[in-house]
Amino acid sequence: MAGSLIVKDGLIVRGGAGSRRYETADIVVEGAHIVAIGPDKGREYDGTVVDASNAIVMPGLVNAHLHSNEGFQQGAYDNLPLEMWLGESYPPFGFPVLTERDYYLRTMLAAIESIRAGVTTVQDDYVHPPATPDAMDAAIQAYADAGLRAWVTVDMWDQPLRACLPWADELIPDAIHDELASMGGADADAQIALFERQFERWHGHDGRIRIVLAPCGPQRCTPDLLRRIAALSAERDIPIHCHTLETRLQAIHAEQAWDMTAVAFMDKVGLLGPRTTLVHAIWLTDDDIARLADRGCSVVHNPLSNMKLGSGTCPVRKLRDAGIAVALGTDGLATSDTADLVEAIRAASLIHKTGKPDHASWVSADEVFDMATSAGARTGLMADRVGRIEPGMCADLILLDRGHWGFIPLVDPIRQLAFSATSEAVRTSIVDGRIVMRDRKILSVDEGALRDEIREAAERYLRDCVPAMEAGARRLAPYLEAIYRRAQNTLPSP
Repeated sequence: MAGSLIVKDGLIVRGGAGSRRYETADIVVEGAHIVAIGPDKGREYDGTVVDASNAIVMPGLVNAHLHSNEGFQQGAYDNLPLEMWLGESYPPFGFPVLTERDYYLRTMLAAIESIRAGVTTVQDDYVHPPATPDAMDAAIQAYADAGLRAWVTVDMWDQPLRACLPWADELIPDAIHDELASMGGADADAQIALFERQFERWHGHDGRIRIVLAPCGPQRCTPDLLRRIAALSAERDIPIHCHTLETRLQAIHAEQAWDMTAVAFMDKVGLLGPRTTLVHAIWLTDDDIARLADRGCSVVHNPLSNMKLGSGTCPVRKLRDAGIAVALGTDGLATSDTADLVEAIRAASLIHKTGKPDHASWVSADEVFDMATSAGARTGLMADRVGRIEPGMCADLILLDRGHWGFIPLVDPIRQLAFSATSEAVRTSIVDGRIVMRDRKILSVDEGALRDEIREAAERYLRDCVPAMEAGARRLAPYLEAIYRRAQNTLPSP
């Protein structure tokens, strides 16, 4: 057959159940899909040959939770818990509005970092409080140009600040609440309209772009908006991606606001189901875990940001033992400060071993690799197409250098990816049958030219936008600090 792409003589890690199925074989790609795998299978086809004889071939990695909108804020914050960090990075007073080109460049930074780290699919929880289409269009266009598979959310929330935090009425002055209310913002109808617009414009674009529903968190949405989101998800058969129980403070808020856990509240309004993924899901009760398992929900674990923000540790072992699909994300570029999922793989392979003397409960590198591939695909409702190397699956492949120091001697590719190698081992990336990086050179865009333009735009952001953001953050900081401090002395019920 003519026009094939033949990945020749690679050591293949197929992924999925039984991911230790290593074999030296050819992978034949026609169009966007894998059509054949086997020793010398490439002889039956004519086409472009990629020599993989010195490579480990793996499924492309799936970053199941990323905020590319934080791309100009890498390294900006430290020693801030989530609620105080939000006041700095998403200040309601002084939030920056950029040009469409800058929105594009900001996401392109994350896209290039992702490609170089072996990520072929990103689930970008694109948070843009003004809720305008220009920023989202620019971000999606960046992914389309970079050649990545991207599932991009339309984030929604319609609750005021005073409804999102415990003790907000008591500790934040009425004048500030009134000023925030006077600033307006997109209501639920406008946000639903934005979703409809983005879905019509982008969903299915180039076979790689999908639009995802994202209630920003159950505490930030009215029950009516959550029900509308659930109905849209069912109608369109698309995922719901929702920050849930990232911090102790959020668990306390749920008890105060609803007299039940956040998971129970989400279930009450009909938001839970096989299309729903909870992001972070740290402060869960055992009843919450049983409920999520019963409803067929998924979870995204974000160890880098959870450690940096001091949020806690996702109960991955309990979740997996309950049969819940747990995926892996880097989180935002201002919380993990990277889009390098290999760093998250290493963190997730280590953090669940600390402080737990029962080693039978530890989370293995094999399990984390599954989280970074097939379980990540599950959160996007794409497990039948992404995350494994099998005939009929999308041709999302990465080739890692067997000569990289971290693979010498080659004992176990998955363990060595987790513990020994770095993302520099990723040499070639194929997305949807198209080579987007070969021998560490990105082919889909001009990386050198973009680096210069991105650097200039990011430095302009620091100069022109950050001072107003810092001034706005200072107005709320003492009140958020007081709320956070009280939460540390208030335990949520078990």
